[in-house]
Amino acid sequence: PHYFSPTFYRRYVDDTFCLFKSPENADQFMSFINDVDSSIQFDKEVELNNQLAFLDTVVKRNNNNAYPDISTYVKPTDKGLFYNFDSFIPDRYKYNLMYCLIHRVYHIASSFNIFNEDLQVLRTKFLKNGFPSGLFDNTVNKFLNKQYLPDEKRCTVPKRRVTMTLPYLGPLSIVIRRRLRRLIGKFYPLIELNIIFKRGRTIKSIFSYKDKFPLRCRSRVVYYIQCEACGPSAAYVGKTVNTLYERFYGSNGHLHPSTRSSALLEHLGQGIDPKCEFNPENIRVLDSCSGDF
Repeated sequence: PHYFSPTFYRRYVDDTFCLFKSPENADQFMSFINDVDSSIQFDKEVELNNQLAFLDTVVKRNNNNAYPDISTYVKPTDKGLFYNFDSFIPDRYKYNLMYCLIHRVYHIASSFNIFNEDLQVLRTKFLKNGFPSGLFDNTVNKFLNKQYLPDEKRCTVPKRRVTMTLPYLGPLSIVIRRRLRRLIGKFYPLIELNIIFKRGRTIKSIFSYKDKFPLRCRSRVVYYIQCEACGPSAAYVGKTVNTLYERFYGSNGHLHPSTRSSALLEHLGQGIDPKCEFNPENIRVLDSCSGDF
């Protein structure tokens, strides 16, 4: 109904920001929408001390302006912890963290004074995490110059983007990346080299902490075995869901004496060569699966 409907309405996913003429209208509207469907119920938060938190912002009344003051919201439980500047990570991640949060504060602030206040809070947090003050100030200048200074004319010819992954070795990796980009830019100007660092080797990747699984204990495999004397001319390919040991030596196995039908025993029984034998240790696994084939 129009007599208690909101005068301003904005929604983002399941969060809604509304303005009403009076608190009574807000309560009436809340009761109305909760009566529409009993399985869908809404909660509301009202302003406190002339301000209200909504998503990543704090909306505050401004008696001298028709528009409210909007600043960046910080949770009461926020400890101001980022990764420390001395962390063993590429410097690019540290610069990008500062640039990202400065970008966020700038685009949320409704005025430059509010932006400056939020920026000082952000600066204090970075200094507590070991970031140099000069580095933070230079990043702010770089961001603001990009916002207000005209862009330089650049080549509009599309470049082919090539990505290369290298292990991160500390400051040496940054030097290698810079030199590679310089060489590529000099000899292949139409290629844009993008280098991504990944974690290098660990002790776990160098030393195996598990014993090798015995071949005879493997199951659900397709296997190949051949006569030691006749070679590939007397080869056998089979599959089993049991272990290879069970397939060859279990009851009704290939090499079990009581087995009635076995191509391997038939070959050995022909007596073609006294050296004929099938050695299960020389089985070759062709394929495997998690269930039956």
